[in-house]
Amino acid sequence: SGREFEGEEEYLEILGITREQSGKYECKAANEVSSADVKQVKVTVNYPPTITESKSNEATTGRKASLKCEASAVPAPDFEWYRDDTRINSANGLEIKSTEGQSSLTVTNVTEEHYGNYTCVAANNLGVTNASLVLFSKYAKVGP
Repeated sequence: SGREFEGEEEYLEILGITREQSGKYECKAANEVSSADVKQVKVTVNYPPTITESKSNEATTGRKASLKCEASAVPAPDFEWYRDDTRINSANGLEIKSTEGQSSLTVTNVTEEHYGNYTCVAANNLGVTNASLVLFSKYAKVGP
């Protein structure tokens, strides 16, 4: 109709964004003519995994024992477990359960062969990290 409308634009620029700045941001426009218009924008900050907790465990032969590993990452990490350099899968009395952000390796019936060093690996498309855990015997000798 040949009329021109006045418009304004506002920008929110976040320099050096950190994961703590993820969340909902709200833009509100108001004037004296009508009620305010509000829109929300969700900001997701992606970052590589960091191990937030890993628990070694004392295990008694013939009993059940678990190793636990937690990682923080966006997108959520995938987990893998290793014994020495060999990848472990859920089989032969070993059970791996992973949910968003944590994973556990459970030995249903501990034998001497299960004692030793394990590695939990957490990965997403931005990076990989790992933690070393030990399944140890209560009666293991310490020192000479």
